[in-house]
Amino acid sequence: MQGFNRFYSLVSSMKTGLFLLFLIGVTAAVGSSVLPGSFYQIPVFKLLLLLLLINMILCTFNRIKLTFRVLLKRFGRRVWYRQLGIFTLHLGIILVLVGGLIYSVSGQNDRIHLLAGDRVDIAKVLDIRHPFTLQLDEFRIEFNEDGSPSQYISEVTVLENGQVTDQIAISVNHPLNYQGVKAYQTSFGYLVKAAYIAENGENKEGRFFEGEWLDPDGTNRRVRIYKYIPNFNPAYGMRSVTLRPDNPHIVFSVYENDKLLGIGAAKLNEPAQIDENVYVTFTGVEPYTILEVKSDPGLPLVLIGGCALMLGVCLAMLATPRRKKNMV
Repeated sequence: MQGFNRFYSLVSSMKTGLFLLFLIGVTAAVGSSVLPGSFYQIPVFKLLLLLLLINMILCTFNRIKLTFRVLLKRFGRRVWYRQLGIFTLHLGIILVLVGGLIYSVSGQNDRIHLLAGDRVDIAKVLDIRHPFTLQLDEFRIEFNEDGSPSQYISEVTVLENGQVTDQIAISVNHPLNYQGVKAYQTSFGYLVKAAYIAENGENKEGRFFEGEWLDPDGTNRRVRIYKYIPNFNPAYGMRSVTLRPDNPHIVFSVYENDKLLGIGAAKLNEPAQIDENVYVTFTGVEPYTILEVKSDPGLPLVLIGGCALMLGVCLAMLATPRRKKNMV
């Protein structure tokens, strides 16, 4: 029995809880940088959360017993409020941990790339109960007067069974929240439009992601479409002066038999010579949005727990006994 009491005291002690909290913080900081997309799903992190949850449940149980003792002794109202605040704080932490465990077990997230007009069935991305389709109507970047971006906006339409149910502008700090699924504005990119003349004289055109290869007819040379630069200035190298398309260029490289022949920067709609009588023209770019879609069934518990935690802290601080000032 004595051994059990020692084990119980160790598991339920505040020192153990603080140590587990420190351990979770360190592993989360390291793990999220090494495995940013999957660290919170690995068994080790789930085990640490479970151990901390057990510790907090036992701590809260001890706090409940202490609170009843305080009530039975009929201390002043300030002491009662302080005990209630500490109990609420513990309860809030438990709810946050339970919500975190639910997300680590059944939470889902993924990234989707959409061009204007594209549709994606979210049920094929996430395992959800209420399937719906997301359509990108427009992606745009708004700029400040100096050319720096002020906001990234994805205008989307939500459809169920082919019928429009909602239209919303997703932007940074303003995600879509629909049927328990959230969609965040995460990033963006460009598809580069390129045209060239084939051997038979036919005009060919295609769209390429940055980093993809173009193999024009009539030559053994290959073109790597490296990067779109909205406001090109040689002094800035591969960096754009601003994201506003004041001087758009496409940076590309030419290879032959895996040997780099040269690197160039071509203006839009200006032919770039690749080989004798072989030219490629970059005719434009088409932006696409990158959205992170996320399903977190534990989020309501985390929100309730966070509110309870804040309430508990406030009650405990307001009910702390005041120190008497020394009379001089």
